[in-house]
Amino acid sequence: MKRKLGRHPGSVRDDRSLRKFKHEQLRRETGRKTHEEFAVEIAYPGGGSREERSRMTQPVAVTENGTAEEAETSYRWLGYTALVLSILAWFLYPALLGSTSAILGLFAYMLGERSLGTWSIIIGLIALAGYFILVPLYA
Repeated sequence: MKRKLGRHPGSVRDDRSLRKFKHEQLRRETGRKTHEEFAVEIAYPGGGSREERSRMTQPVAVTENGTAEEAETSYRWLGYTALVLSILAWFLYPALLGSTSAILGLFAYMLGERSLGTWSIIIGLIALAGYFILVPLYA
């Protein structure tokens, strides 16, 4: 008859050692610590206004005297660059400049410059679509 590990009558110590063995085996195989809490990492902060959420994600700059101030990060230059490229796409290299301005406009939109990003995406995609529609007509 085979003896099961930790299962003979009256052996509490063997049951504890079996649980400890299984726990160590699980830790070794998964490479994780088994007594960690993951709820904080996947929880959505929820609620709050847009200003509160933007304050949470704003980088903080430390000044010379040691006080912390909110660093103003502006990506307006990215929006204007995308807008200029989208306008240039109407006249020069529409396939290259139109797609580049649409991608840069998407980045500007995601980084907070909503109106500049939207306009550069729209104008760049119109230039790109016009190129693919008009080029077959010339050939």
